Amino acid sequence: MLPSYLGRRNKHHTPYWSVVVYLAAAALIIVAAAGQEQELVLFYAVAVFVSFLVGLLAMTSFARTEQKTALAWCNALAATAVAFTLAVNLLRGWPVLSLVGTLLIAGGLYARWVRAGRPTGIEDVESRAEASTS
Repeated sequence: MLPSYLGRRNKHHTPYWSVVVYLAAAALIIVAAAGQEQELVLFYAVAVFVSFLVGLLAMTSFARTEQKTALAWCNALAATAVAFTLAVNLLRGWPVLSLVGTLLIAGGLYARWVRAGRPTGIEDVESRAEASTS
């Protein structure tokens, strides 16, 4: 799903140009925050809690599908706690930019996935990669 120049990888399956892009983005963020770790933590926390929230919502849905009511309630309760924590972080103002960035990246990846025909089969991607390098 990555552009071909970002998807090239070495024998350890590391997409080296993607790592360079990530390094540049991280450096830009550190410079923008003037190296103040507390400012960086606020931005990082939003992205982390968005990921936790989406994961917990997915696990809640899966537990409901599997008719595991207690597990669904547990996941829903955890999702509520994470949503509250996320809301408190967002009320601080600037971390909203982190949420916007997270949503833009997620939207871009979703669009690329749809454009690629909504491929499935991620569970065996490593074994297929190993087979193609042999």
